[in-house]
Amino acid sequence: MKRYSLFFLFFCSFLMVKAFQTDSLQVSLLTVLPRPNEAYTIYGHTALRLYDPEQRTDVVFNWGTFDFDAPHFLYRFVKGETDYFLSYTDYKHFLYVYSMGNATMVEQVLNLTAEGKEALMQKLSLNLQPENLVYRYNFLFDNCTTRVRDLIEQSTEDQLVYPEQTGTTTFRQLIHSCTEPYPWMTFGIDLLIGSGADSLINARQELFLPLKLKEALDNTPIVISSKQVLTSVPEQVVKRWFWESPLTIGILIFLVYLVVAGMGWWKHRKFKGFFAPLFFIAGAAGCLVAFVTLFSYHPCTSPNWNLLWLHPFHLIAFVGYFFKKPNRLISGYHWINLVLLAGLLLGWHWIPQALNPADIPYILCLGLASGFWLLTLNYTCRK
Repeated sequence: MKRYSLFFLFFCSFLMVKAFQTDSLQVSLLTVLPRPNEAYTIYGHTALRLYDPEQRTDVVFNWGTFDFDAPHFLYRFVKGETDYFLSYTDYKHFLYVYSMGNATMVEQVLNLTAEGKEALMQKLSLNLQPENLVYRYNFLFDNCTTRVRDLIEQSTEDQLVYPEQTGTTTFRQLIHSCTEPYPWMTFGIDLLIGSGADSLINARQELFLPLKLKEALDNTPIVISSKQVLTSVPEQVVKRWFWESPLTIGILIFLVYLVVAGMGWWKHRKFKGFFAPLFFIAGAAGCLVAFVTLFSYHPCTSPNWNLLWLHPFHLIAFVGYFFKKPNRLISGYHWINLVLLAGLLLGWHWIPQALNPADIPYILCLGLASGFWLLTLNYTCRK
């Protein structure tokens, strides 16, 4: 968003905040329940509604606004340098937008004292300062939900009490609770987030998810009333096909490579054109995993034990298929790769990171390819 647009937004929002009177002000938490429209909608959304019937003002403040057309948006998103900003819109317009997206929305009216409302208005005015309007988005620790959570905490004079940590909840488990209907998304996320996502978290840290914040407030006297202001139309259940499971696809790919390796062993052929792309794909995917692990500002991405099997060095094996004669460097790489993959599988349950079970057939594919290379060093390659 251009700078003048941000300043205009700040000016309009500042005037809007000043229009509210704490005596008649009603503050509500709006929770949009998860829905399958887009990748970012499966986690839900949180916003804050300020309604003043005496002033005839009804506004929703939203910390989840971003500019998809910003320069290098995708690169910055992967690196963890995505900027979000606070925006506001009319409540009816907010409802209309989400009704068009077939969303379910719940409103919880908050029980704030006059002092609490005043504190909220002061914090909101501070948020609307030009230097605070834009913030560096962080999915786990600083997002549209945690921003509202912090405002509620600061406005309720410590009335929001969280239970002691008694379970074994982790960030990864909570993310899986949202991505469970989408196995490939779960698979990809598990490749990119590291062992930090498997540390136990407390009840407050769980509130980075909109639904968790809603449920936490439901069990407190902070909520005066709760109602569903939007109801989605039930979508038809779609049958899940086998290609929608990364584990099933991985097993099928491994079986194909096993058959090809058997044919190569029987006919004394290396099948370069079949095995070389495997290492190229693994090396390219490894570049992404390595980049996110080493250079990204996203939380819980480093250390990442997936780098033991999915890393850029697989490109060395890919290049090795273009050599006409056996090369000691390439052979050494395949020995090291075999040892790493075997060690990873044998120590699977002792690794301090919850690896996705769907990784196993792809790991076996890479191990099979390296073993086949070493067994066929003396074969004469035929085109």
